[in-house]
Amino acid sequence: MLRERCDLQLGFFNKLNLPQSPPIGYGYQGLTERQVEENPKIKKVFDQVSRYASVGLELGFSVAIGIVSGYYLDKWLGTSPWLTIFLLLCGVAAGFKRIYLVLKSLEREQQREDESNPNNRRP
Repeated sequence: MLRERCDLQLGFFNKLNLPQSPPIGYGYQGLTERQVEENPKIKKVFDQVSRYASVGLELGFSVAIGIVSGYYLDKWLGTSPWLTIFLLLCGVAAGFKRIYLVLKSLEREQQREDESNPNNRRP
C-alpha cells in the first residue's frame, strides 16, 4: 500500500517536469569548480558572499570572546559584572569596525570596476 502511494506521488512529480536538484555536496548549487572559475560573474558573486558570511562570523566571535574573557576576568578579580560589560562592548565595537572596513573595501572594489568598465556606469 505504502509503495503504491509513493509510486503515485513520484509519478505525479515526474510528470510536472520540475528541474532536478543537484546531488548533495556537489558544490555551488550544481556548478562545478571549473564552471565557476570560467565565469567571472559567478566567481565574483561567490567571493562577495563568502566575505559577507565571514563578517557575520567575525562579529559573533568578537562578541563571544569579549563576553567569555570578561566573565572569567570578573571571576578572577572579583569585579563582576563590570569587565564583562566592558569587554562585551569592546567586542561589539571590534565587530562593527570590521563590518565597516569590509564594506569600504567592497565599495572601493566596485568603484574600481566601474572606472575600468565605462559601459556599467551608474547614473
